[in-house]
Amino acid sequence: MKAWLGNNWLKVLAIAMALGALAPVPYFAYFQLMNWVVVGAALMTAAQAYKQNKLWLVWLFVLVAVVFNPVAPLYLAADMWRVADMVVAALFVISFFLVKPKN
Repeated sequence: MKAWLGNNWLKVLAIAMALGALAPVPYFAYFQLMNWVVVGAALMTAAQAYKQNKLWLVWLFVLVAVVFNPVAPLYLAADMWRVADMVVAALFVISFFLVKPKN
């Protein structure tokens, strides 16, 4: 368990923050931090998928990184962000089964 968490802590944090954004959080700093965490986790997952030659997953998580990009953010309606947060959390959960990090 400790080794698994050591390899996947950033994904777990991204899932928690994406689902936490569904709650009424009044601080914009939370969303900025969440975007940085999600982008980091998405790029890490894309790199792991690339090492395993799963190119469709690479492009999927690069797309996640582009959507949650904190440097040049997308401006969507709040409802659209809620859907995006749920989809991204689900993608990271699915990535636990599709992308195995090397120890």
